[in-house]
Order: sequence, then structure tokens, then C-alpha cells
Amino acid sequence: MSDTLPPDIAVAETGAEAVTRNFGIIDEREQAALRAATVLIAGCGSVGGAVVEPLARLGVMRFRLADPDHFDVTNLNRQACVLADVGQPKPEVLARRVRAIAPSAEVTCYPEGLTLENLDEALDGVHVAFDAIDPQMSAWVKYQLHERAAQRGIPVVAGADFGGKPAVYVFDYRRNPVPFHGTAGAEAHRENRVWESVRWFGRTHFPSDYLPVMADRLTHGGTWPQISYCVLGMGALASKVMLDLLMNRRTRHVVTVDLHAAAMPLAAALTHRARMPLELLRTLRAVRTAARGRPQQPVADPPPPRPPLPERLAVVLAGARLAPSAYNSQPWRFELLDNSTVRLAPDSGRWPSAAPDPLGWAESLGCAMGAVSYLAHGTWEAHQGDWREADWFAGRFHCDRLREDVLARQGALGLRATHRHDLLRTPLDGSTLKRIELMCTDRNLTLETVTGATALDRLARGELDAAAHGGPADESPADDHELWAWLTERARTEDGRRSFGDPSALLGVSAGARVLARALRSPAPPHRRLPGPSALVTARNRARRLRNCGAVLVLRGPGRTVADRLDAGAALMQMWLVLTEAGYAAQPLWSEFGGRGGGPGADREGTVLAVLRTGRATTSPTPRVARCPVEASMRWTG
Repeated sequence: MSDTLPPDIAVAETGAEAVTRNFGIIDEREQAALRAATVLIAGCGSVGGAVVEPLARLGVMRFRLADPDHFDVTNLNRQACVLADVGQPKPEVLARRVRAIAPSAEVTCYPEGLTLENLDEALDGVHVAFDAIDPQMSAWVKYQLHERAAQRGIPVVAGADFGGKPAVYVFDYRRNPVPFHGTAGAEAHRENRVWESVRWFGRTHFPSDYLPVMADRLTHGGTWPQISYCVLGMGALASKVMLDLLMNRRTRHVVTVDLHAAAMPLAAALTHRARMPLELLRTLRAVRTAARGRPQQPVADPPPPRPPLPERLAVVLAGARLAPSAYNSQPWRFELLDNSTVRLAPDSGRWPSAAPDPLGWAESLGCAMGAVSYLAHGTWEAHQGDWREADWFAGRFHCDRLREDVLARQGALGLRATHRHDLLRTPLDGSTLKRIELMCTDRNLTLETVTGATALDRLARGELDAAAHGGPADESPADDHELWAWLTERARTEDGRRSFGDPSALLGVSAGARVLARALRSPAPPHRRLPGPSALVTARNRARRLRNCGAVLVLRGPGRTVADRLDAGAALMQMWLVLTEAGYAAQPLWSEFGGRGGGPGADREGTVLAVLRTGRATTSPTPRVARCPVEASMRWTG
């Protein structure tokens, strides 16, 4: 259009056409009010920055943008910037964005932020202001913004994002010309008493799932979490409120929506709201403690400094620690030789001598090895020798570079979990199955796929028959009590529970069995040491899971040596990650990862190495058990 019309006419025509889809939702007079408005945005970060683009797209043509900050990488998850904007002043970046939407827009920037000196100039001619000034950074300027706006009769909208709940606060100073409508005074702002200066937040607008986060940050410090959909919700609510103020309409003092509750089923949403008073009491206690300047808990001495972990290996080992292992034993040790090379070795102290499969640690180590190669390009060099020697290691990995899609792969590693619930019976799609088959072929392993109602039902009947005749579902290893004692001892300390999880979650014990064990005060929970009828109930549950899935994948190959078991673990990890990438859930069965049925046989070629039950999930996965920090499994040996 601009190529065929004079520039001035092109501007008018383009501007008129750009907002034609607004009509029918807003009328011509509302559009005119937006066109004529001058809007001050005080603070262009998460909250303030979220308002700029919706207003520009609605048709606002005059902006005043104030913020002394620059964009950094941590802003990318929620603020109106891209990677190329990192290091640049926030007002100037947003000004370019406004002009990209409406080239004729008038944008005035205050890259020094609002100050007592420029505040009057910034407010001159403003119709409505949005306050997103951080009270911890500029409490007195924030108060002066409201006081001077109240003197001029300029309405001010303020925003806050509480986890998944955006909240917009309206101070219409045309109707009540008292700063913050009397809920926060000048003295609290002047003396930078933050919690008194934000009393206008109220106490009923915090969602129950964000209150524990608030209590933790108030007690222990740290950055406050913010998320994109909440910030975007803030922009949507604020732009509607500011339109109503421009039209001189009355609005609610607080406009908010709990996005988390809105997405929940009714019963869960009611529970979410009912928890709020209790969580609020805990948070208020943390607020009072923070106001007194005392930590709620004694602060431990900082740990001694450690040598920095090389950047590439930090990414690789952070993924390796998420690998699965029997009893969550995490029986690996990461030995750093240099900035690019790490050795994987077993940690015998983390593997129970009472385990039914004495070589189960090798499959766990293989899973960690599979995670390493999943995240990075490099060379794996296996180590020969007797694994019983004290200084034996499985091999070394030299990391050349991270994979191009490392972020997506980190996501798959973090999402991978054992899913013990029913799955949809929809079979695997062809491309996913083909990827798994090619991976198995490359490793000289055999993959058997059991799918279809008839074949899965045959597997389920075999499970029931085995239980009825005292088979695997009825087995009870003689060292059950010894294994439970090992798990219990490992979790006696807070650090042990944080690093390895609760013992009752690591043997596949049912909730009913745990209750019975506590009632009988048994040193070990009942685990396949149940009366016949109870064993049949357990077998029926396993049979139901076999029926209610999309496919069962059986991995076969040699299993006689430690090297074989390492390869089996790496293959299991790769299969599991391929399934996770494609949106499938999985649960290992009849292996060291899935239960107590003993490890793969080592007496013949082609034995079963792993069995994976998989399909589309309709419920959330089992919560991930605890993991040791990388530093607890790492040591420098170079």
C-alpha cells in the first residue's frame, strides 16, 4: 500500500486497516480513545513489558517507557525480548518493538528509569500510567509516582504476578486521590520497609500453590520465580482495564484470574482454594521473621569451595545423574581426567550386597553411559580388565561438543520417568518403532515387539498362571530383610533422604503393604512375601497393566559379562528416551529396574535384557525419586 500512496495517506490507511479486526469487540469511540491516549509504563520488565505490546496492537500510539535495567538471558523465559536484545536497555528494545508494529507511534524512552527529577515531565499529558516499579529497588520513587499521579487525577494501574495468578490493582485517582488509596504510607516507602509498602497486595489474592514459594524465598532468599503464561495473562488483564479507564468506566480495584485453578478439574480447584488460609498463615510467619531480620532456620556454614566443573561436562553429568538405577542406588562415580574427559566407574558403596542380581549395578552404569552419549558428541573407550579390582572403571568418554538439539534432549532426560499406571492401547507409531529397531540393530541386539489385544492378553494370562503356580509373582528372596535394612540405613539422615529418597518407594511396595508393615512394626515391609490370595491380587494388577498398554518391548542379547550388561543399560536408556521424545510413557518390567524378579540370565546368548511396557499416558507420572548432586558422585583424578 505504501508503494502506491503518498506517505501521509499510507500511514492513515495502514493504521486504519491494522485495527479493523478490533471492531465488534471494541467500538469506534473506544478505538479513538486508544489512539488519543498517552500511556506511561514505569518499569519495562516482566510485568510492565507485558503490557506494552497488547496496547500497541490495540492501537495506542503514544508511549513513555521508563526502566534503568538491561535485558539479560534470564529474562528470555517471560519478557518481551529475544536473544539479540540481551545487554540492551529495556525501554529502547520495547520502543523498537512498538515502532515495528506501528511505525508512526511516538515513543519516549527514559533509560535512566523514573527519578524524582524526571517524574513530573514523564507524567505531563499522560492519560493512564502502569506501575511496575520494583519496591525493593525504588520504593520512594514508586510512592512519588502514585502521589503525583493522585495530585493530577491520573489513574495508575499496578501489576503483580503470583506464580500462576496475575493480579492487576487499579488506583483510580480521579475518584479517590489518596496514594494507594490509603493502604500504604509515605514513611514505609521512604524507609524502604518493603512489606509495609505493599500492603495493597491484600491477603486474599495469593494462590495456595505460590504461598509456599513465597515463604521459602522470604526465609532463605533467592530469586522469585516468574513464568511466561502468567506474565502474558497480566498483559491481557491490564490492557482491558486500561481501556476501561480511558473510557472513564468504573473498574474493580483488583482484577485477577488464577490460571492454575482455571485449568484444574472442579474438585482439585476447590481443594486448591481451600488450602489458601493454612498456607497464608505459614507465609505470614515467614514475613514476620523476615521483617525482624532473622532467618527462620539456622544458616549452615558454606561448603568448602570445589574446583569448577567444565561447562560441557557439567551439562553431560547433570544428565547422567538422572539415569535410572535399581533401588535408586546411583552406583556410579564420575572421574574427571581433564576439561573434556570423564571416566565412568562403579561405586561399590552404593550397591547393596543383598541385591538379587549382583551385576545389576552394571546396567545402572550403562544407563548413565547412555545419557552421556545422548547429550554430547564424543568418543567412548571401553576399559578392559577385571571389574572386581578396586580401581576398575567401565570406560572413558571424551566430549567433543554438545549435540545441536541439546536443550530438547535435556528436556527428554528430565521428563523420563517410570509410569506405573494404565496406558492407552494405541500401538506405537511406525517412525518411533523404526528408530528403536535401528538403534537395537546398531548394537547387535534383538527387539521383540508385543502389540495388539490378543498378544498382550496372552502375556497377562501368563503372569496370572505363574502366580497361581508359585512363580515369579510369588517369589521371596531370602535377603529381603537385609536389603530393606540397607535401604533404611541409607535414608537415616536428611542428606540420605534428599539424595536417595524414602526406602518404601524403592522396592515397588504397594501402599497397602506399607500400611501393614507399619501396623506390624516389621523391620521389612511385606514384599512378595504375601499370602496366596494377596499374591494373586498383585499378579492381577500386573496383568491389568500388561493388557492396558500400547506395546511391550522385549530386548534380547548377550548377558554373560559386565560389558554385556553395560550395553544392555545403554540400550535401555536409549529406547526409553526415544519413547519419551515421541510422547510415550514407559515402565520397565521383569528386570532390575522394574521389580524384584531377578536380573537377566547370564547363562546363554539371547537372554532377555530388558522389558519395557509403553503407551500413551492419561495420568501424571510417578514423582521422580531424589538424586544426588553431581558433586557427590564426582572427583578429579587428572
